[in-house]
Amino acid sequence: MMLNLRKLCSCCFVVSDIQEVDIIDRDQGKTPSVHDCTQISIANSKSTMAQSTMEILKLTLIVIDSVKMIIGSQFEIFPYGLKSSQRNIKDGCIYAGSLDKIGNLKINDILLPEEEKGVGKRHFMIQYVKDKCTYMIKDMGEGMGTFIRLDRLLKLQNNFIISFGESHVIVQIEASWLILRFIDGPRNEEKFNFSPNNSPVKLGRMADCDIRFDDNSLSRYHCMFVYENHWLLRDGDGEKLSTNGTWLFAENFFEIFDGITFKVGETLFKAQLTNELANISKS
Repeated sequence: MMLNLRKLCSCCFVVSDIQEVDIIDRDQGKTPSVHDCTQISIANSKSTMAQSTMEILKLTLIVIDSVKMIIGSQFEIFPYGLKSSQRNIKDGCIYAGSLDKIGNLKINDILLPEEEKGVGKRHFMIQYVKDKCTYMIKDMGEGMGTFIRLDRLLKLQNNFIISFGESHVIVQIEASWLILRFIDGPRNEEKFNFSPNNSPVKLGRMADCDIRFDDNSLSRYHCMFVYENHWLLRDGDGEKLSTNGTWLFAENFFEIFDGITFKVGETLFKAQLTNELANISKS
């Protein structure tokens, strides 16, 4: 069932527009940091300059599951944009969607299959943030949303939309109380209130879950809400992740870390971050 998700501005966002989503990584050995890479600026100059070699951060998107896209397809993204993009605008933004052109103007760098259920004309964007040396992803408000699979603790914020199985729930936090309001699925329009004393709040198929579902697509303990000075969301039972995942709607800019999986329509992408050497012109 399609969500009535708020449409967002389709322009390229500047750094000051970015509202970050907090991910808490308590397994520092799990994923290499990408914040120590060398920052560069891309110069569009026709003059002859000396060349120097520097490291830049490369993002590769890999199709790992799809109804219409070729599994294993890869898209190489650099700070200036998508490699071999036909949009030909090196603005540090990458757009993906089902619409190829408006008139003669290419509007998407990555063309998504319009036959695939839930794909928007301009579905999501990725932006390189130079001063943080990282890539961010954001849904563009069309189609059925862009969803990030959570494999580490997420610090909850008001109006987050969380998805699991056939359900979608909106998060509200009021004076340390956690309010979960379902907007889709078998518990549609139900609301649950939890105080910090109720932590951890378990959700899944087991009888002792605080929010219980008869949904075979959910794990026995699918996810849990934990209070540690603020409310956190953890996928799985605390020892292993759920089978089908807990997902965050990327309404706000979300930092892409190495190994992240996100869902667009009926396609799953996996992100891979690597540092690569590049020849940079300098005067």
